[in-house]
Amino acid sequence: MPHDNSRRNYSVLAVSIAVAAVFIYAGLGKVREPLQFADSTAAFAILPAVFINLFVMGLPPFEFACGVLLLVPPTRRVGALAVAVVSLMFFTALASALLRGLTLDCGCFGVGAPSRPRMWIELVVDSVLFAGAIFVYLRSITRTPSPAP
Repeated sequence: MPHDNSRRNYSVLAVSIAVAAVFIYAGLGKVREPLQFADSTAAFAILPAVFINLFVMGLPPFEFACGVLLLVPPTRRVGALAVAVVSLMFFTALASALLRGLTLDCGCFGVGAPSRPRMWIELVVDSVLFAGAIFVYLRSITRTPSPAP
């Protein structure tokens, strides 16, 4: 069934490109405004202050690397797994902030005004990114041909 396999490969490629684009865009947005991203990170009141700068300096290159890994077939599964883990982390942080009644700008895609409706939208975006990453991870499993009997 080469036709079904081809369709599967195109869907994996399309989702990989979409998720990669979001992560690369998000990483670049954070690099442009590091002080505002640090303020957004601190507003979550999750990380101890001593770790905020490390997180702010490390996350953008990590997001960019995840995007690049998703674009290259041999590293696609690693990138997808990394995106799934970090999307789950983002989802948890946003859900925690919402449950604690915080209104903030998550800093996900650059600087914005604190907004609870936007936080809910970003929670949905994190869910979609997680689902896309899991799809790519599961569909990128390379199957070795069975030995002939």
